[in-house]
Amino acid sequence: MKTRTLSFILLIAIIFYSGCKKHDATIVPFTNQIEVAQNYVPYKTEKYLRICYMLKTWEFEKSGLKLKRIVVFDYNTRDDLFTIEKADLPFIHKDPLPQNAEVKIDKIDKYYLSLQVPVSLAKEVPSLISHRFIFDDTVHMTEVTVEGGKLQPRKNESPRLIATPVKGTYYLYHNQSTIGYHYYLAFFIGGSIWTNEKFAFDLTQINESWVDTYSGDPLKNESYFAYGDSLYAVASGTVLKVVDGRAQNSGNARDAVLTKNDEYYGNYLVIDIGGGCYAMYMHCLPGSFVVKAGDAVTEGQHVARLGNSGNSTEPHLHFQLVDSPDPAFSHGLPFIFKKYTKIGEVLFSGTPGPVPVSPIDVTNANMENWSIATCE
Repeated sequence: MKTRTLSFILLIAIIFYSGCKKHDATIVPFTNQIEVAQNYVPYKTEKYLRICYMLKTWEFEKSGLKLKRIVVFDYNTRDDLFTIEKADLPFIHKDPLPQNAEVKIDKIDKYYLSLQVPVSLAKEVPSLISHRFIFDDTVHMTEVTVEGGKLQPRKNESPRLIATPVKGTYYLYHNQSTIGYHYYLAFFIGGSIWTNEKFAFDLTQINESWVDTYSGDPLKNESYFAYGDSLYAVASGTVLKVVDGRAQNSGNARDAVLTKNDEYYGNYLVIDIGGGCYAMYMHCLPGSFVVKAGDAVTEGQHVARLGNSGNSTEPHLHFQLVDSPDPAFSHGLPFIFKKYTKIGEVLFSGTPGPVPVSPIDVTNANMENWSIATCE
């Protein structure tokens, strides 16, 4: 139920762990070794305010250091806020990067990794945070701690407020509110770091049986509950681009032939919703668009239908809000929904799978990963 939209983007990693404790390891005085590369506007979910950013570091592995833990802490109080253990460390972009036939990928001499710090809505947001990177020094057979990467959360700014792109119930939102895929994706071209999928989500649907996203033959698109569902404008704006006529996959077969980077998006729609924000709907059903380039749309207007085109593992919507009309050469923007009702979530421990929860009416917030919602 995940999607990949660029052939040169790396594959999935789902990583998350938190903790709150003090750390007293000896600190090695490295200078400017951990720095902030990008700092994004925080966004709220039904549980947390999520502080989001990218760090860059020196190429520590070349000196025999193996990263084993990252601790994010309040710089002023020294209280630990969030801990990522070795098994759940974020994806690190480092040289050599995967190459691509259509674009020239830069050579980089730093390591880059993206973090999200979930702060409980009941707690005050720190004015300044920093980091401890704890390493195993494989040369000197000891533990090394390096501090750095001071960051001021942009807590006085607000993410874009939008409507949900679907209407109905049992919708499953995933690959958002996590330091895994899509959040860690980045590509390095022309001296810039492009992060088009930074806050994207994938959307599909279960049904009242609370078992799976389809019933019947998984190789048939019609078996999937979300297939053909109406998609709606998340805000008023102007249609900039409609790409149609691309073949679909057969259920979960992933048998569509993709030869160019842009084909990985499948059939897609770009809407300029103002304020330097562009809403993108990908993997749409061919022939389902009811708008064309130049059309003005209003929030909640039907614009297309959910399909299974492009680099898609099953019928679903890939949605992203970005700062440029180019779906690849852009930066993902955080957003929150005007309202939704959370009715379930997917569990990965105990008996894994989707389970109901007591309904929670939520306003002005995004969703935690693997949330199931009713949207109006």
